[in-house]
Amino acid sequence: MSFHPYRKYVALGDSLTEGLGDDGFSKNRKDKGWADRLANLMACEAANLGQSFSYANLAVRGQNTLSILTCQLEMALEMKPDLVTIMTGANDLRSLNDRLPSMLALLRGAVTRFQAIGAKVVLISLAQPAHLSFAKAFVHRSRVWAETLEGLSKELGVELVNVNQMSVFESLHYWSGDLVHYSAKGHIKIANAVADKLGLEVRDYSEPTEIMERLSVLHMLKWSIVEVLPFIGRQIRGVNAGTGMEPKELNLRELTREVDELELVLN
Repeated sequence: MSFHPYRKYVALGDSLTEGLGDDGFSKNRKDKGWADRLANLMACEAANLGQSFSYANLAVRGQNTLSILTCQLEMALEMKPDLVTIMTGANDLRSLNDRLPSMLALLRGAVTRFQAIGAKVVLISLAQPAHLSFAKAFVHRSRVWAETLEGLSKELGVELVNVNQMSVFESLHYWSGDLVHYSAKGHIKIANAVADKLGLEVRDYSEPTEIMERLSVLHMLKWSIVEVLPFIGRQIRGVNAGTGMEPKELNLRELTREVDELELVLN
């Protein structure tokens, strides 16, 4: 599969696309997360071909499919991208049974609108949270959502990167300390999977600095205090983690990268 030199890439999504969980994200959001890592791969590829490349990441933590495929969608369409990735659904899983028909309708509408301007669309499913023994309901719902995406991808002729079928995400190594977001290793895995789908020649081989080996009692106690209690508080107040936040890359930004600079190697 040969690489098509895309010139404008826009990523839509929530905290998973924003990059939470990646190494150093809490200090600097730039170049963090699978979408940013993918954009850097594409920038290298474009530079090798003597092409310019621009990227915007409209993802905001806490946003559900309705927010992503309305507000983010309209911003993305104005940029006239030739490549769009959509990872959504994580913040809908608790109410998936009720929301599934509207989520599917929103996604179908978004894809057809992007196709109408000539943009290639890549859908990315959610990893199964099989690393959490108490999250069996979410494992099932993530699988239902992945199957829905698979059907839509066939219907509309768009690419699907089915992360839900990647068994590596059963390992804690691919999840960050908050147990909800992907670790650097997880983000790298997804970035490279999308690169495979696009036919890029370069891959991300950077080494994560933090890898979680096991869940200790102390870790679970800290997790409950730092992650669970604030989440419950936001639910009571009717807000989410991204309330009042701007997307990390609100406008298209030109990226220029060299292979050596990003610890990348040719396949």
